[in-house]
Amino acid sequence: MKLSSNSIAEEAPVMAPQRNLSKTGQAVVTGVKFFVPILIFLVFWELCVRMGWIAANIFPSPSMIGTRASELMLSSGPEQGMLVNNIIASLYRALTAFGLSLMIAIPLGFALGVSPTAYRWVSPVLSLMLPLPAVAWTPILLVSLGQGDQTIIIVCFLGAFFPVLYSTIQGVRSVSKPSVWVVRSMGGGNRHVFFNVLLPASLPALISGLKLGMAHSWRTLVAAEMLAALGAGLGYMIFAARTYMDVTTMFVGIACLAIIGMALEYGLFGTLERVTVRRWHGTSKVGGGV
Repeated sequence: MKLSSNSIAEEAPVMAPQRNLSKTGQAVVTGVKFFVPILIFLVFWELCVRMGWIAANIFPSPSMIGTRASELMLSSGPEQGMLVNNIIASLYRALTAFGLSLMIAIPLGFALGVSPTAYRWVSPVLSLMLPLPAVAWTPILLVSLGQGDQTIIIVCFLGAFFPVLYSTIQGVRSVSKPSVWVVRSMGGGNRHVFFNVLLPASLPALISGLKLGMAHSWRTLVAAEMLAALGAGLGYMIFAARTYMDVTTMFVGIACLAIIGMALEYGLFGTLERVTVRRWHGTSKVGGGV
């Protein structure tokens, strides 16, 4: 049986919406699979507190934490806007430190990755510095620079710099030499090699390093703010709440840190993966995480 061109043309528009609906459905299913375990955990936590299995003065329920968070944002007293101000202060420090680390670590990583001689000299130093917790530098910076944003940003910068640098180097070093030779043989210069070979091939390792760097910087921020912040920041808020035994406020800060970290992971880096790695390589989500 032969199909006429008119019948094919009539069926074609019907198939496209089905494919679009399928993609939308997959996105919904993925979102449900991600959030359902979190919801179950929160419901179980709430029930444990309400049933008296967990002391509310030590582990307040999610509803208590949410109520306290709304008070810190919407109350008309001296606490008005305190939570928002602390979040903004922490984001400013963390993102500033992370941005500075990218500006230095990525170019340096590409330079060391393409130079075996330079890498041999720098590799022992990286092996020494990479396992060192960045927060260990905080007392030294407090002595030299004192409390304030400068100390916190430098500590967070150190937390992000070495993971990003190391991942960039390894990503560049993993590029196959024949791929570079092919571009060279076709008359391509350094610019063509970088944008057509080195950058696309090293992106999975690079984005994994960005995730690790942001995670290290975000975790380091909390400890640095507890020690060096003068009056704002989520770490400062958590540490200051201990004075009044305000455990609920402490958990508000912890919840904000977790939610913001997750938003950076799936919002910022997830979008970056979709427009680069998954489009160019067709791979799934790369490693790392905040």
